[in-house]
Amino acid sequence: MVPADASPRVFAEASLSPNTIRAYRSDLRQFARWRAGFLDHEISEPHELERISTAPVDPTEVAAFLADKANAVLPDGGQRYAPGTISRYVAAIDWEHARRGHTPPGSTPIVRDVLKGIRRTRSVPVRRAKPMTLKALQTTLLKIDVADLQTGALGTRDQALLLFGFVGAFRESELTALTIADLRLVDGEGVYARVRKSKTDQDGVGRIKVLQQGANPVTCAPCAYVRLSRLMAAQDALGEAGLFAALTGASLAVHVCADGLGAERLPPSMPFFRAVSKWGLFRNTGISPTAVGKAVARRAHAAGLGEDGWSGHSLRAGFVTEARNAGATDVEIMNQTHHTNAATLQIYDREYAPLVRNAVTRMRL
Repeated sequence: MVPADASPRVFAEASLSPNTIRAYRSDLRQFARWRAGFLDHEISEPHELERISTAPVDPTEVAAFLADKANAVLPDGGQRYAPGTISRYVAAIDWEHARRGHTPPGSTPIVRDVLKGIRRTRSVPVRRAKPMTLKALQTTLLKIDVADLQTGALGTRDQALLLFGFVGAFRESELTALTIADLRLVDGEGVYARVRKSKTDQDGVGRIKVLQQGANPVTCAPCAYVRLSRLMAAQDALGEAGLFAALTGASLAVHVCADGLGAERLPPSMPFFRAVSKWGLFRNTGISPTAVGKAVARRAHAAGLGEDGWSGHSLRAGFVTEARNAGATDVEIMNQTHHTNAATLQIYDREYAPLVRNAVTRMRL
């Protein structure tokens, strides 16, 4: 929250997300380390960088920094820094200059040309997440035990996490930001999930995603919502005994979405996806975006789908892939993913569904 007596600088920084600010500050530390003469493998202490200015800096020095990073290699000969990372360094340096009233170096010809040259000569294939298609999702969910007294809480949470991520095409940060107040069960339709702020909605206008009821209880997101809500409420009301009682006889084989949330209600401000202790009990704290990817990879591996390529983005990529293969239009997909540019969807077409809208399919080969 911005305090009532906030300065103009505080408001200016509030124009960017906290994650962006943290990333910029981290990148500026890298620039400060370089200016101080530290090599990549050398450790620097905070006090050693205190007097190192990152703005204003002559554009030729910024260009030298970028070239040095572009030329850095790993022990195996691979590039240490991708062009995207180097571009982010320029954005951070420009931000620091602009907020201090100086001309951003990235707008000068020398920095602009050096960056363009790095992109052309140091480009590397982007490693994209493996899409978790509907078949893979079903296989994964069926391997989750939601009745075990030791792991049932984690299993119930992960089952809901994967379903929400796929059906709602959520970003990891959007999933972990969901609170009890953001979710509403609508009879005959499904779960309405309010995304209060996202990558493409930094002003916090908010939008609704609908998690539709599924014919199969295993892939019915409203069932997962009810199951997890009632389980957390049981523990919060009656402790460990309440949790164990709710886990007894739990199953993914039958629909529970029509049962409602029950008499016990959770606090509106509580995170919906809560951390689970090593004892199998829900904590009051939410999970991090990183935990989403770990859950996807862990569950996919347990289902025999391999270890490589899985991440939190696999769920969103899987949704777009399945939607495209089903003939969904750009507008229909964007209504759920909340992409703001249809051109972004072409990346998914190239990577995950290359035969969709491809002229080769019209040929009689």
